[in-house]
Amino acid sequence: MAINGTFRAIACIFFLTHIPATIMMDSQAILPSWVVPGFAKALLKFHVDTNHDPLMAQQPVWFKAFILFELVVQLPFFVVGLYAFYKQCNWIRIPGIAYGVHTATTLIPVLAEILYTEDIPSGGARLKLFLIYLPYLAIPLMIAVLLAMEEKPFGKKGVGGGKSKRT
Repeated sequence: MAINGTFRAIACIFFLTHIPATIMMDSQAILPSWVVPGFAKALLKFHVDTNHDPLMAQQPVWFKAFILFELVVQLPFFVVGLYAFYKQCNWIRIPGIAYGVHTATTLIPVLAEILYTEDIPSGGARLKLFLIYLPYLAIPLMIAVLLAMEEKPFGKKGVGGGKSKRT
């Protein structure tokens, strides 16, 4: 079964919104503060204060390592993934599986930290933060699973992904 239009739209929105989120929010965990615009600093402070996010507040080394990989590998993939899902490019299958599995794997310790840290003031705040991060596990995992299920994830009408003909 080919990837349907609804999931294509979800993936495109996910990639499109993840680009500014990575640049404006997540990158602050590793970039020097002098390169971060004031509005982005204020946005991160608002997020940390409102959602009691200990990872973005404390930025442990293991989390910074995930953010570095997000900037170097995932950020370019967001652009490629957006293009491929929008244009229904079957060649995205293997890169998309790699992206989805890697990202889903990195979210396990992130979600575990949220569930078990004592730095979140209440169960309600914990649930809210967990639900904020959950799509960053669920959507990449769904991308990986759906792409793994079909050799041509966008069907025969999809662009590329077939074996090239040699003459």
